[in-house]
Amino acid sequence: MIVRPLTDAELAGRTDLQHRDDIERLVVEFYRYAAMDELLGPVFAAAHVDWPEHIATLTDFWSWQLLGERGYQGNPLRAHEPSHERTPFTDAHFERWLDLFTSTIDEQFVGPTAEMAKVRARKMAFAMRRLLTGRHGDHDEPTEPIWPTTRAGSG
Repeated sequence: MIVRPLTDAELAGRTDLQHRDDIERLVVEFYRYAAMDELLGPVFAAAHVDWPEHIATLTDFWSWQLLGERGYQGNPLRAHEPSHERTPFTDAHFERWLDLFTSTIDEQFVGPTAEMAKVRARKMAFAMRRLLTGRHGDHDEPTEPIWPTTRAGSG
């Protein structure tokens, strides 16, 4: 699913994700769509996202994942735990995130690194779903999340 129809010139002008600037453009475009999305937007609003900080962090993360640039500090799966506690992520959230992410890549980029980004995004969505909700796939039986969704001492 492409987020918006592309002109022939836009299709022809796509390049691969080659530089940090490309990663930042991907991250900015994706989160522009996600923040305005009817399903994902309320999750971001409830989380009171600091957009400049979030964009910088995600640019660091994807630059590390796709270009091998060190700089990302943190655990992306654990970082989403507070948001999941506030607004529990459903299968629809994970599917929509992945659809928007891959569509944004297809809209802006083409090439082996762009394809790798889509593969890594699928793995990230799968891992986050499994670790936060305990669900492995569409037809899998629920399992216990890897870590509890409530912290000790928080009823």
